[in-house]
Amino acid sequence: MRWFHLSLSSFLVTCGLAFALLRSTGPAASPTALPLAPVVARIIHPAQDLAWSPPDWVVDLGPATVDAAWTLSEMDGDAVGTSLQLSSRSAFAFDLDSGEVLVEKRPDDPYPAASLTKLVTALTVASVSPDLDERICITPEMWPGWPGASSKLNTGVCTRGWDLLGAALVKSDNRAAYALTHLGPWPSTLFVDRMNEVAAGLGMGSSSFVDPSGALDENLATARDLTKAVTMVALHPLLGSVASAPFWDTDVGDRVRRLATTNKLAGRDDLVFLAAKTGYTDTARHCFAGVVETSTGRRIALTVLGAGRSSARWADVRRIVDRFR
Repeated sequence: MRWFHLSLSSFLVTCGLAFALLRSTGPAASPTALPLAPVVARIIHPAQDLAWSPPDWVVDLGPATVDAAWTLSEMDGDAVGTSLQLSSRSAFAFDLDSGEVLVEKRPDDPYPAASLTKLVTALTVASVSPDLDERICITPEMWPGWPGASSKLNTGVCTRGWDLLGAALVKSDNRAAYALTHLGPWPSTLFVDRMNEVAAGLGMGSSSFVDPSGALDENLATARDLTKAVTMVALHPLLGSVASAPFWDTDVGDRVRRLATTNKLAGRDDLVFLAAKTGYTDTARHCFAGVVETSTGRRIALTVLGAGRSSARWADVRRIVDRFR
């Protein structure tokens, strides 16, 4: 059984009947699933309209999601002045409710994005409303043969798009990210071009990507841009429920394999993650992007890049969340 946060009632209010029809083809909702967090409504200011507007594929998700997506343009503002001691080489945090930039530490310097790249991969797939019941078979060329790249999917395994999304976003499976490129209408060789188009359309003007898994260090992104990406994932009625799951049960052919999230803070009782993604390469070091709701109801989107140790990454995330809870 797949883990989802969507109830039919909140789903219809947020996204309309059109998306309800799409969801009806997906996995059944878990009876213990958490309710989807309410979408933040935004006032569209004339200045925002001139600078940026949600791309067409976001508009197709419905008025509520479009209104909420305007928050991406507010992320280009300056921090409110709070200073935190963070060990990560870059960081950015944003209050989704007040529209305030909370934390900045070299937020616009591009660094290797590691598996945070998969956020853009998932958004690229979702931008064309794919058939997630389509089965994709894992082939040898879907193996990212670089140091540190790994996968739980063996050659010859055929699984649905739902499971590829879950494996890529929850477990950060590199091979699943490559397999996802076969769900779109374009040749997989052109998928990266579409990734960069999607990123640009979300206002991620300082980032560029060269492979869907993030294994290559030429995938460069800023903390501010990646916060936009993870926020859009959280706002997306399909991707948010996947990227926030504590585990994903993946059909690997002869059995179902449970893949646990790489988010080490997922078990905190005082936090609800609306999206979360980790990343690591030897060059990128330890990275994280997420959207979290605290016990006071405050929703914070944040990214930390380049922590020297995994423990330092989680310490920085805790420091930000606990300071602004």
